[in-house]
Amino acid sequence: MELYRFIVTSEEQEIPVVAVAENEESAFRIVDRELDRTFLKKIRVDDIALVEKKRILKNGAGFVLHKRKSFE
Repeated sequence: MELYRFIVTSEEQEIPVVAVAENEESAFRIVDRELDRTFLKKIRVDDIALVEKKRILKNGAGFVLHKRKSFE
């Protein structure tokens, strides 16, 4: 399993999304599903960018979510 960190761009906002999946394709599907579940009305997604990916080891894995930098 892998831990994926995404930035979803929608209209004028950026939404950080974290997913656990076997592969990138599954991770993108999870992001779509979670966006549908989280927002009451459907949002227009302009872009979904995979920013970081980490293998989940026995002792775990994690990300520090911080304000997006201009170089990302």
